[in-house]
Amino acid sequence: MKINNPCCIRLTKTEWLGQVMNPTEKAFVTFKDRIYGYRAVFVILRTYIGHGHDTIGKIIRRWAPDVENDTQAYINYVSRTTGIKADRVLRFTDRTELITIVRSMIQVESAYIEKNITLLQAAYELANFTR
Repeated sequence: MKINNPCCIRLTKTEWLGQVMNPTEKAFVTFKDRIYGYRAVFVILRTYIGHGHDTIGKIIRRWAPDVENDTQAYINYVSRTTGIKADRVLRFTDRTELITIVRSMIQVESAYIEKNITLLQAAYELANFTR
């Protein structure tokens, strides 16, 4: 995970907190530390939920559209591994659920199991206080 972007956030015009220039990486954002990569995922999910993409199914369909992914398999995996039904409405303020969802998304996106829950908790808190 050399670019510290475990959920494969694509380069756009958005300038992320902790983003660093990486002339060799043309498709994905590079972060100076994993906490910033995780924080960006939480910021995106906060935005999704605020715009009505408020279930695992809706989040994953937006995050990983069918044109690039087996979206239904992704939804099923996140739902199964989190124990949260794919159509249950989520709130960003439910820290435990969001951390569990992001941890599962990391496994799908980069085949990495984040064992440091404290790091994910810190990234969630950082997302709450910054844009």
